[in-house]
Amino acid sequence: MKKLYFFLLLLPVFSIAQKLQGQPLIDSLLVELPKMEEDTIKVNLLYNISFQYRYVNPKIGVIYGKKIIELAKKLNWKAGVSKGLYGVGVNQYHDSDFKNAIKNFDKAILFTANSKTIISNLNFKAQSFQSLKNYPKALSIYYESLSLAEQIKDVESQQMVLGNLGNLYYLQNNFTKAISLYKKAFSLAKSTNDRDSQYLLLANLSGAYSKINDLKQSIFYSKLALDIGLKNNFLLYVTDTYVRIGTAYNNLKEHDSAKQNFEKALQIDKKINDFYNSSVCYEGIGIAYSAKKEYQLAIENFDKAKQINITNKTKAFIATNSTNLGKVYYELSKQSNNKTAFLQKAYLNFSEAIKINMAIGNLEEINLNYHLLSDVQKLQGNYKAALESHVQYVIYKDSVFNSDNKETIKNLEDKREIELRDKELKINKLALEAKEKQKIYFILGLILLAIIVGLLFYQSRNRKFTNLKLETLNKELDQANKTKTRFFNILNHDLRGPVSNLIDFLQIQKNTPEILDEETKNRIQDTTLSSAENLLVSMEDILLWSKGQMENFKPQPKNIAVNQLFEDTQKVFSGYIKIKFEYLNPDNIEIFTDENYLKTIIRNLTSNAINVFTTTKNPTIIWKAWQENNKKYVSITDNGPGASSENFKALYDDTHVVGIKSGLGLHLIRDLAKAINCEITVDSSIGVGTTFVVRFP
Repeated sequence: MKKLYFFLLLLPVFSIAQKLQGQPLIDSLLVELPKMEEDTIKVNLLYNISFQYRYVNPKIGVIYGKKIIELAKKLNWKAGVSKGLYGVGVNQYHDSDFKNAIKNFDKAILFTANSKTIISNLNFKAQSFQSLKNYPKALSIYYESLSLAEQIKDVESQQMVLGNLGNLYYLQNNFTKAISLYKKAFSLAKSTNDRDSQYLLLANLSGAYSKINDLKQSIFYSKLALDIGLKNNFLLYVTDTYVRIGTAYNNLKEHDSAKQNFEKALQIDKKINDFYNSSVCYEGIGIAYSAKKEYQLAIENFDKAKQINITNKTKAFIATNSTNLGKVYYELSKQSNNKTAFLQKAYLNFSEAIKINMAIGNLEEINLNYHLLSDVQKLQGNYKAALESHVQYVIYKDSVFNSDNKETIKNLEDKREIELRDKELKINKLALEAKEKQKIYFILGLILLAIIVGLLFYQSRNRKFTNLKLETLNKELDQANKTKTRFFNILNHDLRGPVSNLIDFLQIQKNTPEILDEETKNRIQDTTLSSAENLLVSMEDILLWSKGQMENFKPQPKNIAVNQLFEDTQKVFSGYIKIKFEYLNPDNIEIFTDENYLKTIIRNLTSNAINVFTTTKNPTIIWKAWQENNKKYVSITDNGPGASSENFKALYDDTHVVGIKSGLGLHLIRDLAKAINCEITVDSSIGVGTTFVVRFP
């Protein structure tokens, strides 16, 4: 039997005694309906009627579900609307209208905040996707409902979801996984003494063991299930169990035993008017006859099953009946003289099954039907149509359960395993906390102490950091004071003389010009003019040097041609006609630095060299630029008298304070060189001369 009918493990929804079931139970409820006022009690009664119709006549069940919605809206009772939508969805599910059922379950969830109601809707929604062969979606929804059930610690809901998960894996032929889930669910059902659910799970275990050919275990669980069903008069469940046992015997090719169990189920179905199960029994008996090659009896039983399903418009079951009839006619065509007629009947039944299964989205059955239809068309000689059917068979086969679905299901299972491990870790943690409260208090005390120590450390660290900042600021202030003192000492020592000479000359010119002859007058004028010019240069150097002491005065480096610097220097000192200047730059190098800083350094070094030529014969100054080991150098060499290292102390010692003529230039050179990251060295020999070398990074 290709189509399997699983027990739907549902939450209890009413408390009417189990003595009445099926149509008799519905009739007893309908008697009470006219007596009811239009209130919430009537809504609940309508709900029970709608829910009971799911096995008897789901189309009528849908009608009562809509009545629930109408009355609940009139009463402005959202929970009642949710019940009505749930009732409509459940009956649509049993009528194989899975897509509309899913829509109503989603709507029902929107109208309720009750977790158990949400779980019930999620489970039927998952079963609908399961019937549409969308196993990854079904698995995802089952896990969602299971997490919610665990969150609210609802054991009944957990047991229900685990049982339905077992059904899902059963459908995928993963019977080992299904058995594991059924056993977990059964353990929970025993803990709550839920005999109803215990029965269902035992019956499912029986079917799963039958599928893995463990007949002893299958029989063992079947007997346990039947014992519970018969003791509690669960007639609907007992007949379903006979169907399951009969199906197992058919799979084991023990068709006589299968037929006996289906016939037992039929006897009960006639008592409770359960057409739903009756059609399954006739189909199971038909499969048994077909396997025994008693094809006429098989056709009679398949026709009975199909007629019941046509009357009640259960599309999925009609398609299954048509498929089985097509198989029988196909077999008859192989051994009958009337081959053409039987092949045509097989063709019509497979075509009908394809049409119905396409309408309800049953991909697995469509795949099977196209495969069978292709075989029939070959025997009919219609090879083109057979090829087209075979192509459709391949397409739907790939769609039923491809590697992407497997991977999706594996990912969902892994996610669930991670959630379970996380939950187990949380439980273990709570258990340890309960056993070791004193240790926790001690740890909390240590943590509090650590926090206090940490705060004290943080405060101490901040204080040290603040003190360090104050110390740095004090040093900077002290350095600023020293710079200011140095600046005023220079002004006092070296600017006063030239200005005084200028004032003296002007006073003589004004008060006693007659004492100066023409030669003396010209000589003093030349001297005074030279002194004023030197004063102007010194003032420019002092201003630049003082800027260099300011925090925001920064160099602006760029590529500078050394030839251009030498030309500028030559123009500045062109008035010294008695001194020979040479400028050597054989490689035409360029230097990346601040132009103004470097010009000032060159002018000062040149001025210092000129000042030493008091007694030197043939005074000569040589400027040279070259590159060596990826470093660039500029040097100035004079043939003056030379000097000891003490005379160049201002070039290296920040604390050394001297005047402009003897030291300001060196101080300025030193500070400017630091600013542009240059290194200056000096080599001086008494009686030979002095060479300054500037090395650039």
